Amino acid sequence: MGTVLEVSNVRKVYGTTVAVDNVTLKVHDGELVGLLGPNGAGKSTLIKISLGLLRRDKGTVILNGYDPYEDSRARRGVGVIFERPMLPDSLTIIDLLDRASRIYGTSREEVRRAVKYTGLEPHLYKTFTELSAGLKQRAAIAHALLSRPRLIVADEPTSNLDPIERGRLLELIDTLNSDEKISFIVSSHVIPEISRVAKRVVVMNRGRIILEGDVSEVVMKTSVARIRASDVKALEKILSLSGYDVRVEGINLIVKLKGVEQQAELLRLLADISASGTRILSMDFAGAGLEEVLRSG
Repeated sequence: MGTVLEVSNVRKVYGTTVAVDNVTLKVHDGELVGLLGPNGAGKSTLIKISLGLLRRDKGTVILNGYDPYEDSRARRGVGVIFERPMLPDSLTIIDLLDRASRIYGTSREEVRRAVKYTGLEPHLYKTFTELSAGLKQRAAIAHALLSRPRLIVADEPTSNLDPIERGRLLELIDTLNSDEKISFIVSSHVIPEISRVAKRVVVMNRGRIILEGDVSEVVMKTSVARIRASDVKALEKILSLSGYDVRVEGINLIVKLKGVEQQAELLRLLADISASGTRILSMDFAGAGLEEVLRSG
């Protein structure tokens, strides 16, 4: 399997702030990688360095076989989708795509295919300013498709969208990855979105990669139980002494769990606790939030 992007021991410092700290990352052909982390984790800085938009202080970057900061050939066939895409306001979408097709040397059929993929048929004669946030993102993807991309980098592409538009955009990304074998890097701080499309996830915090692997290994293996009890403080003490990672949030006790075996152990322990007098009022299991994933790293 070929490698479209290889980042090795990259470091970037702003004054006294280490934005990217000795990061190494590979993205293979046809792979969809989720870049997960809180705001300020270094995701956007790493993306800009990987695209050659920002000089690194240390390390190497190879994109499409070239150093993207030194050689413009590295960015051929690389599409970029930012949180708020910037395209010419005055052009209609069809004019924009026609001009892009002439620049990239793509055919009318490729334009029609990009329009069909992105669902822009009813909006071709609207200007960019007339589009919703979700349609602007799809227009940006249609524009990127005309470069015949090997890789598309999407930096927080859903953060400005409503839930319906988020779902549509994620479905489009998944389809392009599956059907066209385009590699993707999708950055986000929202776990359910990354889990929905990514095959591999890279978790960043404070400029470093702290976890990396299959989504099921990194994200889905951690869950939380939210428990309400007649005496939350007493239950917190019992579970802490039993080795569980717990914290109180309002009237809920949050218990961090790893795997289904620990869930079963917790259920058995709660049954014993309930029999001894502390009433368990309610309990539910949920996927871990970003905070739990960062703690597990």
